Amino acid sequence: MSDPICRLATEEDFPAVAEMYARLDALMRRMGMTLPSPEDVGQAWIESFQRTLGRFSFLHVAEIDGELVGFTLSVIKRVPPHRGGVIVGEITDMWINPPARRTRVGELIARVALQLLRDQGVHSVEARFLVKNDPVWRLAESLGFHLELRTARLIWDDYVEEDA
Repeated sequence: MSDPICRLATEEDFPAVAEMYARLDALMRRMGMTLPSPEDVGQAWIESFQRTLGRFSFLHVAEIDGELVGFTLSVIKRVPPHRGGVIVGEITDMWINPPARRTRVGELIARVALQLLRDQGVHSVEARFLVKNDPVWRLAESLGFHLELRTARLIWDDYVEEDA
């Protein structure tokens, strides 16, 4: 097995990345994520950032021997004026196929994404993790992230998802 290569994704990568995202979404649901699930979640996810790709959103892929084994999505956003109004980066999603885990591919692709955000001049980088995803939190800590905010969700007992 050769060394992994990380690069910005191209449109040709989208079908494979959408499939990987669907597996990420399924894992997040098994770990407790409770938001509604759209049809064709991988394609819906790609469409959510495709318009800003290369300007405010950056999709990196990792490949080994020509096969895509993972991805990470990072975005640039401005925080509200009452929080300082600075430009921050965010690592929003990351997936590494199971056979490629524990080979440092996750660390490599995260470092590439972080360097791109740093090159864009962001003040800091945010990331959110599911409570039960300890391996990803350990990776984040090793990259210098520290816990700052917590997100919690209250779902009303009488919530009924409307048909799309």
